[in-house]
Amino acid sequence: MKRETIIEDKLLLALHERPQSVTIHRSSLSDTTSFGELFKQLEFKHIHDDSRWNPARNFMKDVIGGMCPDIVLRSKSTGENRIYIEVKDTERLGYRHYDIEDSQVVRYFLHLLATTTKNPDDIDRAILLCAPSHWFVDRHNAKAWGYFVEHFSGLAAKFDILIGEVHADEF
Repeated sequence: MKRETIIEDKLLLALHERPQSVTIHRSSLSDTTSFGELFKQLEFKHIHDDSRWNPARNFMKDVIGGMCPDIVLRSKSTGENRIYIEVKDTERLGYRHYDIEDSQVVRYFLHLLATTTKNPDDIDRAILLCAPSHWFVDRHNAKAWGYFVEHFSGLAAKFDILIGEVHADEF
């Protein structure tokens, strides 16, 4: 089994059993520090590395194409995808040639923004990167992730979308 798959399985188990204990680091919305706060005690279902995550396959084809986030958390009450999680172990953040301007998280952010609504009565929206702590300090990874955080946090805040890190070695 791939190490990323092991991380994904452990994260999903923790989210279903104890979401309050799964910490979100460097949250762009400083008052939200755990999945329990994102969920607001609302129910979700997860879509794990499955092309059925995207109910609007013909929308934003240039941006999303055949991409698939590792984990999508969908609200049971509204049916909207509310949280996209990209999981890394040793892989770099990128898309095709690891361009930081159009990395996976940039594309997922644009898709989430265009296909969901700001709704205070639903699960909060978020784009999260889950990886071991050391992944975030690697020079190349820090540059790519830092680019996304720096350039998109302001826009995300305007639309109440959280950007943050989940450290895989903590759950």
